[in-house]
Parts: sequence; structure tokens; C-alpha cells
Amino acid sequence: MKKILVYCMLIFLMISLPGISIFNSNNQPKNFPSKINDFDPTVNLSIDVIIKRVRTIDIEINNPPSFFVKVKCEGGEWKSKTFSGFDVMNLGTAHFDIPDDEENIDIIIEVFKNGIQADVSNESKNLRIIYDVIEGTWRGDDYLHDVNGYGHASGTEDGKYDENDCEIWFDILEDDYDGDGLTYWEEVNIYHTSPLENDAGRDDDGDGLPIEWEDKYGYNPFSYDEHSKLDPDEDGLQNDEEYMMESWFSDPFRQDIYIENDYMEEYNGITPIMPEESIQMQYSAFTKHNIMLFIDAGLTEESEKIPYQDIGWNEIKELYEKYFLHNNENNPRKGVFHYALIIHSFRDFGRGVGGFNFKRDAFAVCSAYIQRWRPWKEGIILGHGGSYMHELGHQLGLSHLKVFPWQPLYWLSWNYKSCMNYRYNFKIVDYSDGSHGFMDRDEWGNLNLQRFDE
Repeated sequence: MKKILVYCMLIFLMISLPGISIFNSNNQPKNFPSKINDFDPTVNLSIDVIIKRVRTIDIEINNPPSFFVKVKCEGGEWKSKTFSGFDVMNLGTAHFDIPDDEENIDIIIEVFKNGIQADVSNESKNLRIIYDVIEGTWRGDDYLHDVNGYGHASGTEDGKYDENDCEIWFDILEDDYDGDGLTYWEEVNIYHTSPLENDAGRDDDGDGLPIEWEDKYGYNPFSYDEHSKLDPDEDGLQNDEEYMMESWFSDPFRQDIYIENDYMEEYNGITPIMPEESIQMQYSAFTKHNIMLFIDAGLTEESEKIPYQDIGWNEIKELYEKYFLHNNENNPRKGVFHYALIIHSFRDFGRGVGGFNFKRDAFAVCSAYIQRWRPWKEGIILGHGGSYMHELGHQLGLSHLKVFPWQPLYWLSWNYKSCMNYRYNFKIVDYSDGSHGFMDRDEWGNLNLQRFDE
């Protein structure tokens, strides 16, 4: 009986409220009605604020912080459990009942690190958001097509890096009778789909991406887009690849870099490693430039352990084919991930090296060499982080400055403080921006994220 009543109400509303296209002739959003008594008669409206991930920008060696998150909405407050770590996933979901007749809902998100409020905004420390019940979108300190990412915010957006900065990934979902992620208003007045039937996965325009993804990122789900060629953020990932990586924080309008790590097994008492702090220092460096780096060291699929062997050019290429492509030239990770092999050493240079590129989308880090050269804790972390980021820099089109202490140029290059400078390769986990004077380079302004093997 209840379902019949819902259908009757739906038919009445569809008759009484004429269909309105979200796009006008210039593909710009149209205005919506000023007042509606119930934005979704099929449910009592509520929203979920999902806290997907929180991490600290400042990395203190051997000292991961604790985190908790507060979300405030409509006079209510939710607080997460307290978690420890440099980078914490899945902190929980805040649920709030909201008025059925209010279009704009105010939300405040706060992050606390070691009990002190952290900065996660480009304005104040709080993340202040206005959620739109009609469109299922939000604006404020985070918004659609934000260069820093939609559903992502960082305290570094204000250009100040000494304010207990953290970053957060989140999503906001409106209660939805059919669970397809499309609001009642959109279904009835824009897309003319049924708000009682789950339309997730529909691809009416035949462009390969489902209605809910196109709706989220502002594409018209009923107008064909060649997503296999569209790359609005110029990060080398086309929209269909961004969709493939949706579960791992991808955003078609923010630059993303994905790398897969595989590790060689222990030999002669040394195990190749990439310390967590080394990875997190790189994440922080890229975050400050609105780029999300994500290193898959076993999160999206299990990192493979490679039996020890003496490595030369032939062997390294075979490892790439076997452990990255899995002997499949059409492996979907190709063109999306770079590949990093964490090995012991390499025999074909005639000397020890910290790392090297061997394909446009693949490089190696020689962990045993770094561990022998800088055997103390901080030295190992900075050595691995700097060497890894150095080789990634080559992947992204940067050249290095190859200087040694017995060369005058080594002593003249002190302003060029970058891991691409051999002088700082094992000491700095960052590129330079060219602002430090003589011999410096603007590397952050000249990255080419579209360099992949085809």
C-alpha cells in the first residue's frame, strides 16, 4: 500500500512540476524554483558525511600522530573514534537528519591532530561546506572542479605550511530511495528517470561511463563525451581511467599520480624497503602543489615479492613484463600506474647507484645501496624518499644535475635544493620551485604528468 501511495505522489509531482533541464542552450545551469515544501517525498531526508581518509602534512620520523574528526550539521555533532598513523583510512560516517524543505544545508568538518585542531582549509581551520539538496553537490571551502579535488581539502591551500596542516578526503551522500546516487529532483525534473528504480550503471549516451559518475563531475549523462580521450586536468589519465581509479581517490579535475611498488626479497641480511615516512614525505610535497600522489605498496592489490637475483638490463625488463604487466601488454594498469621496483643493487653501471629509470613508466630504487651508504634511521628515510622522488622526477620529465664534491659546480649549486640535484639526492624529499636564486630551477612548474609508455 505504501509503495502505491509513493507512486501516486510521484505521478502527481511529475504532472504538477514541469520538467526543467539542468542545462540551457549555452550549457550553463538554469535557475531552480525558489521554494518547495518537500524536496523528496519518498524519504525523510538525511545526509551521510563519509570521512574516507585523513593524513598529516608534517612527517615526524618515528612519531605518527593521533586523529579524530568532528562533523557539525543542523545543530548536531558527530565525532569519530581516535586513530593513530601518518595516513588513516575509513574514519567513519556522520549521519544527520535534515529538513525536507531546505535546499542548502550547512556542514562544518574539523580535524584534530594530537588533540589540537588542525588546518584543513584555505580560509579558516574548519572546512565549511554548503550542501545543495536539489543537485546533490556542495560548495564553499570545497567545490566541484576544485583544482585541489572535489571531496578533498588541505591546510596547504592557503600557501602556509606551519599551521598544523592536514588533508582530508570525504564524500556527502543524500538519502535516496532507490540508492543510485541521483537526487529525487534530478531524477524527476532533469533526467526523467524513476526515483523509485536504481539507475546506477546506466549509460544512456553510450560513452562508457555511468550516469552517476557523469552526474557527480558535471557531465551531461545524456550527451556523448569521448571519455577515453578527455583529460581535463592533464595528468595523463583519461576520464575512463579516472573512473577506473574512483575507489582510490581519483578526480578528473585534479592531477593524480599512481605508482605500483614491488619489492625484491631479502639477501645477504638486507631487505629492500621503502619506509612509510619516505612515502608520506613525498605525498606531502605533491599535496602542496595540488597533486595527489598515491603509491600502491599493497593497498589496491598485494605487492609482489620478487625472488632475489643479480639484476642487469635484461633481467629488469623481464621483471617489468612479469610482475607489472603480468605478461599482458593490455594490462589495464599500463598508462595509469608507473611502476617502481625496489631492488638491492644494479650491476650494469659499473658503480653503485640509488636508482635509475629503465622505461618511461618504470624505475628502480636500489635499497641495499642506500641502506649501506646512509645506515642511520633518518638517513635511510631521506635517502629512500629522495632517491624515489628523483627517479619519479625523470618519469615526469625532469632532468638532474649530476655533480660531485670534487667538482666546482657541486659547491655552486647550493641554491638548487632539490632531490634532482645529486648534492641533495639523499637529503631532500622535494623538487624546487626556482625561487632561490643562482642555479635554481622551477621544477614544480614544469612537470609533465602525461609521460607514459603507450
